[in-house]
Amino acid sequence: MKHFNFFVALVTLSATLCQAQPVISRSNVNTTNFTSEFLYAPADGFVPGDAGADQVWDFSDLDLMLVGNDTTMPVASTPYAATFPTANYCYKYDGIFGGGDRYYYHHITATKYDILSIAYNGTNGDNYNADPRTFMIFPYAYNDVYTDTYVSSVDMIVKNVTATYDAYGTIIMPYGTFDNVIRQKIVTNGVTDYIWFNVNPFYPIVQTVLAENGLGIVKNTTLLGVDDLSKTKFTVYPNPTSGLISIGATEGLNEGATVTIYNNIGQKIFETEFNPLNSNAIDIDISSQPAGLYFVTTNDKKSRELYTQKLIKK
Repeated sequence: MKHFNFFVALVTLSATLCQAQPVISRSNVNTTNFTSEFLYAPADGFVPGDAGADQVWDFSDLDLMLVGNDTTMPVASTPYAATFPTANYCYKYDGIFGGGDRYYYHHITATKYDILSIAYNGTNGDNYNADPRTFMIFPYAYNDVYTDTYVSSVDMIVKNVTATYDAYGTIIMPYGTFDNVIRQKIVTNGVTDYIWFNVNPFYPIVQTVLAENGLGIVKNTTLLGVDDLSKTKFTVYPNPTSGLISIGATEGLNEGATVTIYNNIGQKIFETEFNPLNSNAIDIDISSQPAGLYFVTTNDKKSRELYTQKLIKK
């Protein structure tokens, strides 16, 4: 669970197109209104690819599972602000983890981005107050290397990290293609992992924990404007439901979508193909499922965008 929580931690932050060597600076970090969906995928057969310039990483066949959402919050309005007095950025995670909402506190300056907590709820989660964990340095250019040593309150094991900006290029995800992406190679106590970062706005698109055979994926939802939502959002009715729901689509889904329903621990309970050219809506019966929170996603076949709505089963 500790490693899985780390995936979510990487949920902070937010795309310009640039074929020159991308450089990350403090101004790229959105600490005002960043929101995102957090997804998980198994790393079976995953190949991180080569280092170097102008790489193309095709991860379009990843089997994604929605596990939660992250929302930026003013530090002063959060319940553990006093525990992390140096924090100047925080987001709240709402998803499959138990113990209520989890909070991620950070301290960001013109030259460095430090993580102060991961999945913290007062009793559980990582607390790095005594020795903050460096997530990024500014500016960060191709072939730059930084080192860090940190300790978590969870296990008190000293972690020695070397982080190298070893590649940049284009990444292809199941829900879209992103240029201006950098890759960071991270070696922690001899174990190698990778993070692919969007540059502007800055956020981690993919994080590997290969020793645990897992990938954490962040889908930025801040970028969705009113026009995008009107073209591609779908409807779920009734919500809450006692079992039978009807899923409809706007004209933005002209070429169809894959509809998937997950329960509140991230298990896929239903999946089907939906083509609005054949039917205005599809009916799905989840009456056999227990009451609780569910997530309904549509993966647009044309744009490859992934959209999510919460569903309450009474």
